[in-house]
Amino acid sequence: MATTSSLGIGTGVDLQSMLTSIINAERAPIRALDTQIAAANNKISLYGTLKSKLDALKTASETLQYPSRLSALSATSSDTAVIAASANYTAAVGTYGMEVAQLAGNQKSFSIAYTAGSTFGPGDINFTVGGVAAATISLSGATSSLQDVSTAINNAQVGVTATVITDSAGKQRMILTGDKSGASNGFSMASSLTASGSQASLASFDTTTVGLNRTVAQDAMLKIDGINITSSTNNFSNISGLNLTAVKLGTSTVSVQNDSAKITTAAQAFVDSYNAVATLIKSNSGYNTTTKVGQAFSGDSATRSVLNTLGTARTTVPTELSSATLKTLSSIGITMQQTGLLSLDTAVLNTAVKTSPTDVIKNLNAYGKSFGDQVTAMLASNGAVTNRLSNLDSSVRRYQDSQEKMEVRVALVEKRYRAQFTALDTLVSSMQTTSSYLTQQIAALQK
Repeated sequence: MATTSSLGIGTGVDLQSMLTSIINAERAPIRALDTQIAAANNKISLYGTLKSKLDALKTASETLQYPSRLSALSATSSDTAVIAASANYTAAVGTYGMEVAQLAGNQKSFSIAYTAGSTFGPGDINFTVGGVAAATISLSGATSSLQDVSTAINNAQVGVTATVITDSAGKQRMILTGDKSGASNGFSMASSLTASGSQASLASFDTTTVGLNRTVAQDAMLKIDGINITSSTNNFSNISGLNLTAVKLGTSTVSVQNDSAKITTAAQAFVDSYNAVATLIKSNSGYNTTTKVGQAFSGDSATRSVLNTLGTARTTVPTELSSATLKTLSSIGITMQQTGLLSLDTAVLNTAVKTSPTDVIKNLNAYGKSFGDQVTAMLASNGAVTNRLSNLDSSVRRYQDSQEKMEVRVALVEKRYRAQFTALDTLVSSMQTTSSYLTQQIAALQK
């Protein structure tokens, strides 16, 4: 509301300062709500950070829970120049003798050599690819060049790629290459195009000229411990848990073993994400005995609930481990310190992996599920963290609504006092004018 700078002139009293003091006093509850809003927004921000760290803990827990994510197996090849290998969680631990007997190949065929500048009359080209007749390629022009024919084949996208090359003698050939490798992806061609100059048509491939790098469509052949398997490509993925890539002919030994490094990395990520949650809560839950002011999470029931829930998940043996050899997290090197944070003893974990890898994986899977389920519940729509965030948002809106109502009331109070002070100013000014007049009259009468 606009103020009147001359308020109080009539009385000689600083009524404007008095009004300012009164309004400041009336606004005290509004300023108190500002403090509460700031505190609530600070908590909302911290809860947003907490939610993010709980999401990270959930991800780390699910890595432990699901064997496909833990990827606790690795495959190594004794000669990666012959065969490359990798393993997923379904692979069986063991050593396998490998022999690459044949690499997969694409069919490559050549046309006969044509005099440079040769043309071809109108007609059709038909390919059969992988035993299936492809679309008919028709050329209607009377003088199509060999390059025109090649372009028409490529544009048709029938599964064969054509390239024209010119040799040192000026002769031209068209090279035809199948798009896919594998014995079932060979192709054949029939053509009614006739070449100029009484040259042979494109009806068949050149199978007699020595030196042409012709290849047939063939499968890759691999022997695993003497058992023959084939693949249309050089990749073999039909072996349980193993992915193999044949590189060249030769022999190699592939070993599948438990990957302690991957297990350690996953366990450490879990410990770190747990500690990140605990550290955030603990570092914001202190109380200053001098100022008598607590931090944002001091006395906060929801954050206490988070720590209690995680503590229960840590100390409660999952039902899946009721009869297991390794029942607790401490049995694989994950222990609670006096600081309230977890610690991973990698030596204990690695020893357990070497001694009983299956039991270690079972332990991690079970505790991963337990922590993952608890964090999911906390972050659910009716979970402790989500509910607390919702309540804080509601509080901020409620405080802001109260402030708006108080602002209206303060404006009315200021208006009332300003009207009263203005009236007082006017009255006193009038009385002073009357007093001055009477004083002048009395003085005149005395003379």
